[in-house]
Amino acid sequence: MTTITMNIHNAIKSLKESGMDEAQAEKIVEIIADLQNVSAATKEDLKQTESSLKADLTSIKNDMDWLKKLIITVGIAVVIAAIKYIFVG
Repeated sequence: MTTITMNIHNAIKSLKESGMDEAQAEKIVEIIADLQNVSAATKEDLKQTESSLKADLTSIKNDMDWLKKLIITVGIAVVIAAIKYIFVG
């Protein structure tokens, strides 16, 4: 995330010098400082998140393929055991 910092004292001083009273200047600077604390995702942040999600999805697909093969193998073993039990006893 990108952050922007400002010198609160200088901002209040500049607003007062331009004719604003101290209470208004302090309130405006307080609001701007609060807005700076709000995080906003940049395009780069979104690209990194997208890449991470794609990697996670690929990993999940591989895990699911492995599980599918395991389930099929176990199923075949159960069928073979059942057939053996039926015919051999």
